[in-house]
Amino acid sequence: MSTLSTHILDISTGKPAEGVTVHLQQDGNTLATGVTNAQGRIAAFIPSLPAGSYRLVAEIGEWFSETGRDTLYPCAQIDFVTGETADEHFHLPFVIAPGGWSTYRGS
Repeated sequence: MSTLSTHILDISTGKPAEGVTVHLQQDGNTLATGVTNAQGRIAAFIPSLPAGSYRLVAEIGEWFSETGRDTLYPCAQIDFVTGETADEHFHLPFVIAPGGWSTYRGS
């Protein structure tokens, strides 16, 4: 079983994105929902993540609106696959700005 964490950094300000709602989904079903803390982090979604295909969806459009900025993107999503390796940790951050977003596999 694997574990999963994320964080969101707004590179247009250089600050973490506090208060962004992020959903963990599988096959169109929401398995868990979290909200980023003051450091822009969600430390864990569920205690263990079985092998499979998943999607993280960050509701960045609402967050940008709440901070008084427009964005083209209502959400950012990361599709990923976990394998059978025991005790593997996936840290999948979002790097956002009003004009785009990106991701990478963190540690």
